[in-house]
Amino acid sequence: MQLTLPQIPEPLRLWEKIEIVVGEGDSKGVYLTRIEDFTDDAIIVCNPEFQQGRTLLRNNCEVVVLVIKEDAVYQFYSQINKIEREGQQAHALSLPGEIRRIQRRQFVRIEMFGNIRYANLGSRDFNRKLVWRQSACENISGGGMLVCCDDNLEPPDILLVKADVFSKLHLPQPIAAICRRSLRKDNRLYAGIEFIRADSLTHYLYGSELANLPSSVVEFDHAAQNRLVTFVFQQQIELRKKGLI
Repeated sequence: MQLTLPQIPEPLRLWEKIEIVVGEGDSKGVYLTRIEDFTDDAIIVCNPEFQQGRTLLRNNCEVVVLVIKEDAVYQFYSQINKIEREGQQAHALSLPGEIRRIQRRQFVRIEMFGNIRYANLGSRDFNRKLVWRQSACENISGGGMLVCCDDNLEPPDILLVKADVFSKLHLPQPIAAICRRSLRKDNRLYAGIEFIRADSLTHYLYGSELANLPSSVVEFDHAAQNRLVTFVFQQQIELRKKGLI
């Protein structure tokens, strides 16, 4: 079962996660829940789980509902009521009127410092023994990251990348990437790298070259990249709440 809304390209689906915000400013309350059912006049959700803030949910209070989709976050106003369904407590959100698209989601970039390791495969030599270098990233998006490097990395070098954040998100690693630009900042060298998704590997690598690389490079597909995009976007939301961006 799903609910199609004309302003949102993808329908709302059962068990989809949504965010509910009540109140304004620093004291606003933030709750997470999942969609349990749809009726003719309401969206039924599980008991909202408190995340932060000082404003509590009350019957018939107005709330802001945030729905995160592939292209954007969508926001609408609703009223929330506590109900009972088959002996279980749930909540009903009134159906949205106006829906506002508030943020493009695809490849949002945020400042994030984390440990990485990379092995430069060069422009075409994929048979040599890998030399892994310890480094760090300074920012990240679903499509790539800015990493500290030395003078052995320049466009259009292909490299393999491992990162602490990949482990946290249970993403395959190492994954393939391509160096898109190099720059010097504060007397240090940096490289902007773009992750190579499975369906794009043949744009950069021949079949024989792929055969020499770890199988994890073909596991970084749309689904895996979407997990990374979701994580980065949720981090951006948290930074905005804290007034840091």
